[in-house]
Amino acid sequence: MPKPSALAAIAIFLSAPLLSGCAVAAATGVLAGVNTVRQERTVGAAVDDVRIKSAITTKLAQLSASNFLNVSTTVVEGRVLLTGRVSNPQMRLDATRASWTVDGVRKVDNEIEVTDRTGWIDRPRDIFIRTEIAADLLTDSSIRDLNYTIDVVNGVVYIAGIGQDQAEVDRVIARAQRFQGVKRVESYVVLKDDPARFFGAPQGAPPNS
Repeated sequence: MPKPSALAAIAIFLSAPLLSGCAVAAATGVLAGVNTVRQERTVGAAVDDVRIKSAITTKLAQLSASNFLNVSTTVVEGRVLLTGRVSNPQMRLDATRASWTVDGVRKVDNEIEVTDRTGWIDRPRDIFIRTEIAADLLTDSSIRDLNYTIDVVNGVVYIAGIGQDQAEVDRVIARAQRFQGVKRVESYVVLKDDPARFFGAPQGAPPNS
């Protein structure tokens, strides 16, 4: 049976598109408070990550809503992971630069693919794979599923979050690799005792202008 806290997460995730930006942030803050015992992120960090994600989304839309329609943003303790598709290398660079202008960003990993394909054909399949993996993690009591965020782009699974230890991370990756349609799994998970988590200085540098 799925973990109760995970069911709450799914309910808010499914209702998020129907809410305003402020309401989504508020709902996420409440969820973070409910699950703070199980999450490695503090409530404050979780809420701040929502703010960073929202700010990046807004900046990309201001640059060009249509160009970045297929770009997704994941933020964990100020570490930003960009995934999706754009049509030329300059847009990919612009996404990195825009992310670095947001207060609180400590690192930016850009996995955006440059391609002429729009992604509309692959997106339903990617969403299905992501849903399968997320549901599968809920069934494994040895994995703190709320510490992980999953995105799938053209069959490539991107996992971000905070792992209890390397064995847990390896278990998450192994479970993700089991599903049909998965080409490979890329991990951006940090371990809960990684020193990089506990320092506020940026872990990388923005690209040169």
